[in-house]
Amino acid sequence: MRASAAPLALFTIVALGQAATAQGTVRATNTVRLDATATVTDTIITRVGPSYPNVAVVAKVVEVEPDVVEVAPFRGAPKERMLRYKVAIMKIDDPLIGASGITRVRVGFPADASAVSPGDGGSGRPRAVTATVMIGPAATGIALSAGMEGCFALAKHASADFYVLSSPPVQKKDPNFAKEVDRLKTYARATNDPVAALKAKELDQRFEAAQIILQSYLTPRGSNVREPVPDEENKLILGLMAELPWVPPGGNRVRADGRLIPHREVLWYRINPGELGFKRPEMPKRVPGDPPPDMNKIMDEATSKFLKENADKIKLKRFVQK
Repeated sequence: MRASAAPLALFTIVALGQAATAQGTVRATNTVRLDATATVTDTIITRVGPSYPNVAVVAKVVEVEPDVVEVAPFRGAPKERMLRYKVAIMKIDDPLIGASGITRVRVGFPADASAVSPGDGGSGRPRAVTATVMIGPAATGIALSAGMEGCFALAKHASADFYVLSSPPVQKKDPNFAKEVDRLKTYARATNDPVAALKAKELDQRFEAAQIILQSYLTPRGSNVREPVPDEENKLILGLMAELPWVPPGGNRVRADGRLIPHREVLWYRINPGELGFKRPEMPKRVPGDPPPDMNKIMDEATSKFLKENADKIKLKRFVQK
């Protein structure tokens, strides 16, 4: 992202809704756009897997502009739908994601928003959305105040010259602050240099990088056009998948600390296997008294065979980034 007198520009969230965690639920009314990987049921949007912002910074709020501004919640919105915002000025200490070369950023928040408490982290109860919203990685209406320091995930407002929070800030005094910064730095390393991340020495690191990279491939960011993944990335991801078992030995997929144990299943459905020509294996015929089929074994054999036979033919795709 280049430095300029103009504000940062990226895709939009207009937010007056619930703060969402990496895995959470957003309740919304009059949803006009969904720009995330999610499952939609009526007005409940359930996030799938960890989410990452377009812009994330470690910063300090140095001032809040005194005037309230009225902005449209989306381009072309009628005058009666205007929303009232206040704008905070943040000094960036560490441009984690998408803010290289930028030292300050303007961040808007609803004028009637409530303050965030340390440790809130977005895990509270859903709050009703009272206006038309656009939902990206998350939506939140939290007041910012001078002196607030922490990790802020941001997204560009649809029609105004400022950013908004895309998830609750993690303040420096929050016990999860260092962990959140490390999580975002890991994401940045994987997306900034996918080949290096996929060549990491440790299997756990390569597996985590593949999860991040494949999830980023699936996320539209300003375009619905898709393009082939660069050849070396494509080869490294397929090689890692061929190396992994369908599920870990013993079937336990998660460690005690909550981290996934490397296995193929969690990556498989992120490559759109049906689009690549994979056909789910038919279930073996059974007669009364037969034990149920071992689906993990069946899928391990079928996916291993598919990867081996099509290694030179499989071309993964990603959304064009704009």
